[in-house]
Amino acid sequence: MTAYRLFAFAIAAALVSPASAQQVQLKAGTFLPAVDTFWYPPIQKFLDTVNAKGKPVGLSINMVAAGGKGMSPFEMGNALQSGVLDLIHLAGTFYNKIVPLADAQKLSTIATAEERKNGTHALLEPIYNQRMNAHYLGRWGEGVPFHFYMNKRLEKADLKGIKIRGTSVYQAFIERLGGTLVLTPPAEAYTAVERGVVDGLGWPLWGIEAWGWQKILKYRIEPGFYSADVSVLVNLDTWKRLTKPQQDVLTSAMIELENEFPKLRAKNDEAARKIQADAGIQVITLPPAEAAKWLKAAEDAGWDDLMKKDPVNAPKVRALTTGKK
Repeated sequence: MTAYRLFAFAIAAALVSPASAQQVQLKAGTFLPAVDTFWYPPIQKFLDTVNAKGKPVGLSINMVAAGGKGMSPFEMGNALQSGVLDLIHLAGTFYNKIVPLADAQKLSTIATAEERKNGTHALLEPIYNQRMNAHYLGRWGEGVPFHFYMNKRLEKADLKGIKIRGTSVYQAFIERLGGTLVLTPPAEAYTAVERGVVDGLGWPLWGIEAWGWQKILKYRIEPGFYSADVSVLVNLDTWKRLTKPQQDVLTSAMIELENEFPKLRAKNDEAARKIQADAGIQVITLPPAEAAKWLKAAEDAGWDDLMKKDPVNAPKVRALTTGKK
């Protein structure tokens, strides 16, 4: 073979080599807005980590829909399932019609790092594979409580006559206490509160200012309940097409996020409370007996609802994530 032919053969081989053929840019989505200075930075760190570590193996990621811009969060589960999106950072409440067991994540009382060790992660993976065409990469956000932010005072564990904007994450709890859930995406909550369609809304401790809600709400009810959760899921067909080094980049970025997140909590909890106090939001702390009823109603309603939706797997997840049966 002549030198020219050898050179031409080498160029042709390079053009069809696995490294060249496997250049992949993932399309990502999240329900959280990029302006959220509490919740979005961990996502941005994840994106930056994937893009930095993925460059040598031909992997990159681009956020194409965030905070209701580009796609409603209620559509993202289906978009991931069909492959319109390759990866999502999405709370379980937005896709629990596809995977009811997603609701268990708000009820977990252990760290996500522990879930990787004790079998929870392994239990969830085939369920996500089969029901959502998704690879369960992991989740984060644990330990940040939900609250109801109100324009009516509450003195006891009773929501009779009260309408609260939220998603299904709160529905069973609200109804257990006699209240009414008004289902809207986060982006529509401001108008609902401003017009008096609802008396308040549910959201974690962090990030109400990203939506401007601190301007129109008066009270935060304590104690907080449940735990925030953000699932990180990859379309299963996309996952299978990735090379092992590309998969490893995503897995390592996820584990890094899971390990780093708890370090943010104390600092961010304090900062979030200060922002709300500075905005004039008053804290209503329920009396001890009422607080106990409040928390028990939240836990019982959450698990009772989940046991109805997935009686086979819910008890297994409960045992792993709470130690209860």
